[in-house]
Amino acid sequence: MDEPEEMAKVSRSLNYSTDESAAVFRIAWYSVASRPNVILEEYTEAESQVFNGAAKFSLRIANEKALVNISVDGSKSSIDVEAEGKDDVAVGVFLDELIDSLNNALSKYESLPNGDKAKLKRALVAKTCWDRVVYEILKKAPLSDVYVQVAHGREMMIKATEGEEGMHPLTLTTSGWLSRIESLPRDQALPGNIASELAKKSIEWKKETHAVISRYI
Repeated sequence: MDEPEEMAKVSRSLNYSTDESAAVFRIAWYSVASRPNVILEEYTEAESQVFNGAAKFSLRIANEKALVNISVDGSKSSIDVEAEGKDDVAVGVFLDELIDSLNNALSKYESLPNGDKAKLKRALVAKTCWDRVVYEILKKAPLSDVYVQVAHGREMMIKATEGEEGMHPLTLTTSGWLSRIESLPRDQALPGNIASELAKKSIEWKKETHAVISRYI
């Protein structure tokens, strides 16, 4: 048997001053997952008295397979980012750039007027929904799990683009997809051809959502 490849682990931490830890988590998520070919591997999000969120992504760093974990601890107002990859130097450079872009995004977020903040937060939630659509499809989750992500992402994008002229094209395509899949059995995974088509479509929705987010951060 081949020995498992050694992966270098590098981590960085960042403290934030806002009391909106859920928004910080979604900005950190976006900072990692707005890059090409990033796949969500797992996530947890809990908000009781204090927000805690974590997500793991697979991606490529210096053309090698890598993993990135982000976690936000509301009680400490801290973001921890850990990356695993073959080349510790490349992983370190990746993390330094990520922390820089995250810092910039958080500064821009905090300087926004409340109306823009609200729209951005909704677009950021929609972004996580599209990543979760692919995640649910890859693990062959029942249709009900996929459906709820498409419906929630659609609702958030309607609110994120409220007041703009005309309807955002994403709203129409998501509506079409909800109509197409709602009659299928809710407790079964999507058929393979429909699942792969929807996964591809959600990549388009990500791009359209990134365009809205990039107006603000």
